[in-house]
Amino acid sequence: MGMLTAINVPELSPADDTFVHLKTRAELQWIKLSGLPPKGAMRHVMVGRLSRYRAALQMVWHAPRADFIVSHMPRMTAAVSRLLGLRGRRVPHLGFAFNFAELSTGVRYRYMRSAIQCVDQMAVFSQIEREHYARYFDVDPAVFQPVLWSQDPPPVAADSVYRFSAPYLCAVGGEGRDFPLLLEVARRLGPSVTLVVITWPDWLKGPRVPDNVKVLTNIPLAQVWRLASDSCGALVPLRTRDTCCGQITLVSAKLLGLPIVTTWSHATREYMEGREAVLVAEPGDVQAFTDRVREVIDERASLRSATRNDSVPERTVHDLGRWGQYLENSLVPTFAFARR
Repeated sequence: MGMLTAINVPELSPADDTFVHLKTRAELQWIKLSGLPPKGAMRHVMVGRLSRYRAALQMVWHAPRADFIVSHMPRMTAAVSRLLGLRGRRVPHLGFAFNFAELSTGVRYRYMRSAIQCVDQMAVFSQIEREHYARYFDVDPAVFQPVLWSQDPPPVAADSVYRFSAPYLCAVGGEGRDFPLLLEVARRLGPSVTLVVITWPDWLKGPRVPDNVKVLTNIPLAQVWRLASDSCGALVPLRTRDTCCGQITLVSAKLLGLPIVTTWSHATREYMEGREAVLVAEPGDVQAFTDRVREVIDERASLRSATRNDSVPERTVHDLGRWGQYLENSLVPTFAFARR
């Protein structure tokens, strides 16, 4: 096949992110872009994400010498597709990580629906999202290709700068999370159990936080997973059965051998089923979630043993080599996708 030139345009990752180091049999020369805001004024521009469109414009400049383009996340994929259309460029385009915490509505929905019609293929993180997004945006389901979230084990600091009395549990992340349920669970557990919530600023503004809940924001990733590793288990309460979030936290926790309590979601089914140390409750069921948390605390020794047995297979299931295979399988000798 020879060397191919590809443009990588992530929304929230640095230019030299994991994707441009995937192993493929075809030799790839990457043009590395990024939608991350640079230091300075643009970092504070929230409306319109100028940095996203800056990266998309850079993509258009490089497009004439590219064999294919990979954009990451829906808004970047829409921006790339729209600008390619306006400039009359026809370059095979893969929209990776096409995933929504909340689906677009109104003007944003109409823009998104129109923009993605020309995307050749879009990668989603679960089987259910293929039908869900295809129906919602009126796109052929064949355009959406499910691929499990993959990654290396997250970094873990050698020691924690935080100290919490045992037993404590850790909840990591914010999108799609049912924080009212989490806070009520903490109230029912009482002062003998600490719940450490690591999320973004503003996610827990408003509701009264019980004294046994400790909220941390903007801490280094290695400290996040040190805290989680030292806890009894990770909590991932999702809002509804249709919530399409939580996969990254679930995979990170599984790779580190942590017991998990989560709520049932169609989009995380492939990540939960058959795992002895993943305990599940129905969304919104405070009592069931509380019972699962108590089970993790009471049986933490046996559950930790089960996770140790599962952690090696999980590394195979979520190995980054699968993304390399997916990327390679998306290419054909004419450098186009099947939809062309």
